Amino acid sequence: METQIASVYLLESARKTDRPFDYTVPDGEEVTVGAIVTVPFGRGNRPMNAVVTAVRARSEDDGELKCIASVSDTASLTPELLSLAAFMRERTLCTIGDAVRTMIPPDALAHMTERYFAADFDGKVKNGDSLALCEFIRDHGGVTLQALKERFGAGIRERLVKLTAGGYITVERCEKEPSNVKYEKIYTAAAGYEETKAMLDGERGAPVRGRLQRMLLGALLTGPKNTDELKSIGINDPASVSAALIKRGLVAVEKRENFRNPYISAQYVTKKPPEPEYSEKQREAVDRLGVMIGRGMASCALLHGVTGSGKTVVIKALIDRTLEKGLGAIVLVPEIALTPQTVSVYCGYFGDRVAVIHSSLSAGERYDAWRRVRDGLCDVVIGTRSAVFAPLPKLGLIVIDEEQEHTYKSDTTPKYLAHDIARKRCADTGSLLLLASATPSLASYYKAKSGIYTLVELKDRYGGAKLPEVVTVDMRRELADGNSSVYSAELVSRLREVKEHGGQAILFLNRRGYNSVVSCRRCGENIACPNCSVSLTYHATSPVDEGTGERYMSHRRQTGVLTCHYCGYRCAVPVRCPACGDGNLLFMGTGTQRAAAELEKLIPGIRVLRMDADTTKKKFSHEKLLSAFRGGEADVLLGTQMVTKGHDFPKVELVGVLNADASLFLDDYRAGERTFAMLTQVIGRAGRAGGDGVAVIQTSNPMSDIIRLAARQDYPSFYEREIALRKASQFPPFCDLCVISVASPDEVVLSRFCRAVAAMLKKRLDGEFSDVTACVYGPHEAPVYRVMSEFRMRFVIKCKLNARTREMFASVMNELDKNRRVSVSIDFNPSGL
Repeated sequence: METQIASVYLLESARKTDRPFDYTVPDGEEVTVGAIVTVPFGRGNRPMNAVVTAVRARSEDDGELKCIASVSDTASLTPELLSLAAFMRERTLCTIGDAVRTMIPPDALAHMTERYFAADFDGKVKNGDSLALCEFIRDHGGVTLQALKERFGAGIRERLVKLTAGGYITVERCEKEPSNVKYEKIYTAAAGYEETKAMLDGERGAPVRGRLQRMLLGALLTGPKNTDELKSIGINDPASVSAALIKRGLVAVEKRENFRNPYISAQYVTKKPPEPEYSEKQREAVDRLGVMIGRGMASCALLHGVTGSGKTVVIKALIDRTLEKGLGAIVLVPEIALTPQTVSVYCGYFGDRVAVIHSSLSAGERYDAWRRVRDGLCDVVIGTRSAVFAPLPKLGLIVIDEEQEHTYKSDTTPKYLAHDIARKRCADTGSLLLLASATPSLASYYKAKSGIYTLVELKDRYGGAKLPEVVTVDMRRELADGNSSVYSAELVSRLREVKEHGGQAILFLNRRGYNSVVSCRRCGENIACPNCSVSLTYHATSPVDEGTGERYMSHRRQTGVLTCHYCGYRCAVPVRCPACGDGNLLFMGTGTQRAAAELEKLIPGIRVLRMDADTTKKKFSHEKLLSAFRGGEADVLLGTQMVTKGHDFPKVELVGVLNADASLFLDDYRAGERTFAMLTQVIGRAGRAGGDGVAVIQTSNPMSDIIRLAARQDYPSFYEREIALRKASQFPPFCDLCVISVASPDEVVLSRFCRAVAAMLKKRLDGEFSDVTACVYGPHEAPVYRVMSEFRMRFVIKCKLNARTREMFASVMNELDKNRRVSVSIDFNPSGL
C-alpha cells in the first residue's frame, strides 16, 4: 500500500510555528482531513496534539519524515468546522490551534501517556546521573514520565531526550481514553417478557427462588433498568444479584456511556405545554422567516420587536419548521442568567432533544453535551457564545437572541464575534441566521435598513399588553430636598405599594459591592489596588452601621474587606490613610450590597434578593435565585445587568433604575447605544402579564435625549439620531476599528516598544501597504492603565477591514511577537474602547 503523508497544524503553537508540518501515516491506519492526531514534534520529539488539514500520497521529494504517533477516537472536525478554523485564523489573526481548541472541549482532545523502557546501555553510559536514570528505568520497566519527574525532578526531560537519541532508552506513546467519560450498567430481561414472567410464576424451567433475584426480574419486566434504579427499589448490589441469572440466560447486562446532563430535572423537563396561540403579526413573521429555512441558501434576518412582543414564540415556531425538515438549530443567549429561563421554555417543547452548552457547566458536562450533539442525539442547542461552535451534523438555523449584547464578543484569543461565526456557518450550510432584539445594535439595524438583512418587526406587545408607564426622577432635586439616599421618594413610595398588594419589583444598579470608593477625608487620596490602577471596593461581610469617628472606623474594619474587581486582591480596611496617615476615612458610592441593606431599612419587612457576580459564583446559583423570585420568595430582585434583559416575570409591576447615568458618559462611542438598550430592556420587564406596569428612572440628566427616547421605547428615533452622529464622525458601521494592545511589567520597556510599534505602522502605511487607508491614533494609556502589575498601552486604528488590511496587520503581529518582554494582542472591532 502506498505510504500517505498528512499535513497537520499543531494545536499548541506560537504564531511562528502556525504552519503545516508533514508526517507519515502509520501503516494500516486511516487518517482523514479533520482528524485530531498526536505527533512527535521538535528535537525532543515532544508529543503534541494536531489537526490534519490535508492527506496525500508520498512523493520522492518528501525526504525523511516522522510518523504520526496516534489518531484520536474522541474528537475530529468536520470539513465545515475545519473551514471555520481557517476563517477564524484569517479574520482574528489567531492560530489554527487557537481556533480548533475553541471549538472542541478540552476533554475531547487526545490524552497521551509516555512510557520509557531500557535498551542496551551497559558500559556505554558514563555519566553517574544518567546511569542512575537508566538503571531505574530498567528496574521498573515501562516508567511514566510523571513517575520519572517525581523521582528525578521536573528537569528530567532534557536528559531523557539525549538518552533516547543515543539509543540507551526507548519511549512508547499511546492514547488513553479520557478519564471523565462516565459509564453505567443497564440490566435487561434477556429471555423476553413472556418467558421471564413464566419463570417467575414457576410455569417453565427451574423456578427462581431468591427474593432479590425475583425482585430484580420483576423490575426488568417493565423495561431495562440501570444500577441506580435497581438500588432505589432495594437491590443494593445488582452485580452480585444478577450473576446467577446472567449465567442462566435470564438477564443481560450492557455497559453504556452515561451522558451527564444537569438540565434533565423536573425543573426543566416538564409535561409538554400546549401550543402557543399566535397573533396575526407573529404568524406573518413566522411565514416570512420560515420560507428561508431548508432551501439551501444562506439567509440573514433581523427580528425587531418591542419588549414583550412575543419574539420567543416566533423563534419556537421557526425551530419547529427546522426540525420538521430534518435539520438542527442553535439558540444563543448573551448571559448565563438567561439560560435557565430559555432552557425551561425549549425543554418543555423539545424535551431531551435539547443540549445546553455554557461555561458554568463542569468540564465533563460540557464534554458530554458536545458528544450528544456530535453524535446526533440532540438537534436543538441552547447556550452562550461558545455554543455557536456546536457540531450539529445538519445545521438549519442559528438564532442570536438579544443580539446587541457585548458578551457575544470574545475578549480572549481568538477574539471572535459570535455573529461572524454564525454568518460563516450559515453561509457554508445554507442556513438561516436570525438576529433578535428589542434594541438591535446599530450595525445590525443599519444592515437591515440597507436591505442586507431581511427586517421583520413586531411593533406591539403580545395579547394587547401595554408598555409600562415611565416616571423620570431628577435626583438633583432629591439632593436639594435633603434626600442623599440612592432611593428617591417616588421610588420608595411605589415600592411600598407593590409590597402591600403582593406584587414584585426589579431594581437595577450596575455596581456591585457596598461602597465603590474609600478615600481619606484629609488628603482626598483613594485607597487603591497595589496591582491595578483602580480604587478598591468595600465589600461587607456582615451588617454595616453608618457613622463617623474612631468607633465607626473600627466597626468598618470588622464588617468588611477591600477588594479589587480586576485582579481579585483583598485586604483589610487600613487603620490610617497610606498617603498622609490620617485615621478618618470616607466610604463613598453605592453598590448592590448597600442598596439592598438600605431598602430593607426604608421599608421594614420587604424581602430583597440580590443578584450580582458575588451572589452567583456557585454552580446553578442563577437558576436558584431566579426560581426563588419567580416562586414569590422575594418582593424585589435587585442586581446588576443580569436582571435587566430577557426575563419574563408575570408578577413584576415595577422596575427601577437607580443610576441611569452610570453608562451614559463613558469614554466609548457606543455609550449612548448601550445606555438606550439597557434602559429599554429594563423598562420592558414591567407589566408583561397584561397589567399596568411602571418604570422609575432616577437620573441627574432628565433632559437627555437618550433617556427620553428610551422612556418612550422609541428605537427608530434613537437610531436616526445615533446613525447620523456615527456617519458624521466616521465610526462603525461606516468604518472598522482595530485595537493593538501592548502590556509589560516594565514601564520603560513598554514606552520604548510603543515608539517602535508607531514607527513600524508608519513605515508600512507609507511603504509596502501605501494602498491601505488607515488612521492611527496612539499610543494611549488603556482605560485602566495597570492591571495585575502590568502596564498597558494601545493603538486605535480606523480602517476598512479587507484581505489587504488584514495582511498588513498580520505582518505587524508576526514581527511584534518576537519581543518576549512585551505581550501584544490585536482585536478587530472590540466590544469596548
